[in-house]
Amino acid sequence: MGDDKPDESKIPPLNPEDPLFGLTDEQIKESLSVFGKNEIVIPETPLWKLFLKQFLGFLPILIELAAIVSIAVQDYTDFGIILAMLVINACLGFHEEYKAKKSLDELSHQLESEVAVRRNGETLQLNVKELVPGDVVLLVGGTIVPADTQWIKGDTVSVDTAPLTGEPIPRKYPGDHGDIILSGTTVVAGECYGRVMRTGEHTEIGNAQKEIMADKTVSVVSVFQKKIMLVVQILVSVSFVLVIAVLLVQGLAYDGFKINVSQTILDALVILIASIPIALPLVLQVNMALGASHLATTYNAVVTSLPALQDIASMSMLCSDKTGTLTTANMSIITDQIFASDGFTAEEVILYGFLCSNADKKDDPIDRAIVSAFNDTGNSKDGYVQTEIIGFNPSVKRVVAFVKSGDKTLTIAKGLPAKILDTEAGAPDDHELQWKVDKINDHAFIKSVEATDTDLSSSGYKTIAIAVCEGNARELGDAAVWKFAGLLPMLDPPREDTPATIESLHHANISVKMITGDHANVGKETSRLIGLGTNVLPGEEMRNAPSETKNDIIWNADGFAAVLPSDKREIVLVLRNHFGLVTGMTGDGVNDAAALSAAQVGIAVAGATDAAKNAADLILTEEGLSPIYGAVLESRRIFARIKAYVVYRVAASIVLVLTLSIVIFVTSCAVDSLMIIILALLNDVSMIPVAYDNAKATTKPQLPVAKTLVLQSLFYGLVQAGLSLMFIFSMANNRDERFAIDLNGPNNEGCTGEARGFIWFHLVMVTELMIFSVRAPRFVLLSPPPSMYLAGSVLLTLILGGLLAGFLQMWTVPGGDIGWIILFNVASFLVVDLMKLQFRKMIGEEPGDVILSDELLTPTTRTETQKTVEKGERYRTHRESIVSVADRNHVVEVKSKSGLPAFFSLGGETMMDNGYVNVRKGVAGLAASSVVPSGTRRTKQVSSPY
Repeated sequence: MGDDKPDESKIPPLNPEDPLFGLTDEQIKESLSVFGKNEIVIPETPLWKLFLKQFLGFLPILIELAAIVSIAVQDYTDFGIILAMLVINACLGFHEEYKAKKSLDELSHQLESEVAVRRNGETLQLNVKELVPGDVVLLVGGTIVPADTQWIKGDTVSVDTAPLTGEPIPRKYPGDHGDIILSGTTVVAGECYGRVMRTGEHTEIGNAQKEIMADKTVSVVSVFQKKIMLVVQILVSVSFVLVIAVLLVQGLAYDGFKINVSQTILDALVILIASIPIALPLVLQVNMALGASHLATTYNAVVTSLPALQDIASMSMLCSDKTGTLTTANMSIITDQIFASDGFTAEEVILYGFLCSNADKKDDPIDRAIVSAFNDTGNSKDGYVQTEIIGFNPSVKRVVAFVKSGDKTLTIAKGLPAKILDTEAGAPDDHELQWKVDKINDHAFIKSVEATDTDLSSSGYKTIAIAVCEGNARELGDAAVWKFAGLLPMLDPPREDTPATIESLHHANISVKMITGDHANVGKETSRLIGLGTNVLPGEEMRNAPSETKNDIIWNADGFAAVLPSDKREIVLVLRNHFGLVTGMTGDGVNDAAALSAAQVGIAVAGATDAAKNAADLILTEEGLSPIYGAVLESRRIFARIKAYVVYRVAASIVLVLTLSIVIFVTSCAVDSLMIIILALLNDVSMIPVAYDNAKATTKPQLPVAKTLVLQSLFYGLVQAGLSLMFIFSMANNRDERFAIDLNGPNNEGCTGEARGFIWFHLVMVTELMIFSVRAPRFVLLSPPPSMYLAGSVLLTLILGGLLAGFLQMWTVPGGDIGWIILFNVASFLVVDLMKLQFRKMIGEEPGDVILSDELLTPTTRTETQKTVEKGERYRTHRESIVSVADRNHVVEVKSKSGLPAFFSLGGETMMDNGYVNVRKGVAGLAASSVVPSGTRRTKQVSSPY
């Protein structure tokens, strides 16, 4: 822990009369002044360092090498322009990256956790940063322990300690490892009250994290990003080969080495400069960072890592939890529908339910509903004292409480009806208390209970069963007699916007499968009400199915009910790995964490536990499913912008490199190196507004397939280069001398300034106009218009290019030639744009229809047959949206904050210090291991919540 271990004698003691009373206001102030806040101060990257980083990375270094070559051949003008190009790009990059970094910092604040704390005898929900030593906190399943905490009262809890110990098996507290539950571990089962002992950097994991953060950083890079940068590296490598070829042709075939060695070298060098898309990493990162910020502010959906945007844009299947996502989670007990067994009254059933609940669990919809219903009855709980409660565990599906009533003890259980009747129902579990109710062999009684449960569930009610044992069941053992008291029916109506959200997701070709722990009849009724198909199957049917048919059952079902946590994960993995679809999964509890982590898009809904949030890619801060629809649309827009820019920038480089090289090979005509550098600068600067373009989401997922982007880039690059060469050489042979350009010059001494200006302005125009075709999902005149910023930027660039071509003394391109350039480029632009439609269809890259509005669609009533037909149409689109195994991964890299690996990186990590948007998901997991395994989709580390 280090030498700064806090003095535990200064921690306020527990209240001797009531250990759960918590701290007083005076004790809180004193403890805060002594120990400080429960946080680890993350070192800020100085702004000067952020600026200097703009000069590092693969692409900037190539430009810097070009500058070195320029000054080596004593071309100070070109050196100055290249240097200015570097500085301008660095300034623009710094400005955009700083803006994006601020946006991500704001997102991090939205992801801070809260915990139930006892203070002044009351239960409060507080930010974990506000905890101080001496605080009494409630730890329940799914909570990431916010500080080193001493167990006081409650269950013997199972705690996942892997972030600290690396052990895969949860530890029991209190037990062989003592009673101090360490910060950063996760409660996986049980619930207890604990006393905060150490906070912030004084905790075990806090001290380790502080040291690691000093010299390591984690970056998360999607496979899509890595492939794009690989394409750029290949492009630059091919360009380098052409540079050598140009150098040899100019130097040997056209005697450049004899006439002017330095100019020959520069003519070749500018080919390389033209091929370098120096702004590409910046545009990629800024697009994603600003998009992530927009998701949070507009759609109340916070991404936990930037590469997750790729998966959201590609999502085809969404497995959704029912309670709290499709429904309101504002459960209410329908008192006039309570079923009471012989010997019990409805009032007693609800009283026993209340005595088996925890009023401090204000975020638990079931306990909240039971406590509220009991309070509404006006009955008194006097004479009853809950002495112990064994909290809910998703694998056993019940809660057990021990209650004192005078000199008697009652043991009360509430939970899933089947498990309350017989704890071995479905499958044996590991709960310490096992039983069968006294009437388990009374077939008439059991049939009556099951019939009542079925009737209630068929009407949409969730049912909670209550059983009572007189005496302490733990001490009685097998002699304990359990009596079935009755059923509490709860109503959890669908959200008002759920049917419209389902309709909208289906329109976006995302199929929704309901996954619920409730009875199958409840699932079917809810599905009917929200517009899903009613082929909802019991989880047991899937579990018991032979392996050869299980996958088809998962594929064809509209949902599954009465599922176990392992069922959720299996459904996700089948859809993801067997069918190859990008799959989303919503969840809120510790039992959902495994499925959330398995899904490419794990979605923690509003009010989710820390464990669910830590496993998720997307955290909703607004209840319901509608934020997911907004997140999908925005993510598709983000990647429409990114894909358009990548295709454009690679294609533009191909056009420039091929056109300039082939003209030099054929005629020795080399455009002024200074102006090619300016052209490259104009291309980069004018395209920065792509990040703010008016992109539209389409009805087909945006798949991260680099191959199709390369093919589109080659299409635009080769076609436009071919048309450019045809135009240039045809103008060189124009019989009308008013418009002819001289590529050979008088006495074959080199092309005229007018010819060089002609080629330069043509390249400016063809590369600038290309973005409008690439960004348009349909024919350009029928697609949504570009943003005002992008259109204005391109227009200003073209005007500036025309003025330079027409009025620069070394060129003075005639107005007629400029007119021909404009006319040819407009015509060829429209022709190429029509050709692109057929080419996209040929390579399977048709974008689908444009979704014009973010507003939810109005749902329409359909028969089951109509739902089945539409489902079949969506599934055909799903089969076209299969993602290869290689394209499903995110790579997590741990690297040193200094040294050559960082120097030669591709750039773009500066906005992703600690790898994730969420500071909690930083390097805390490195306390157990300093190496994050690569080759997997990503490592979602369970780490300290500050």
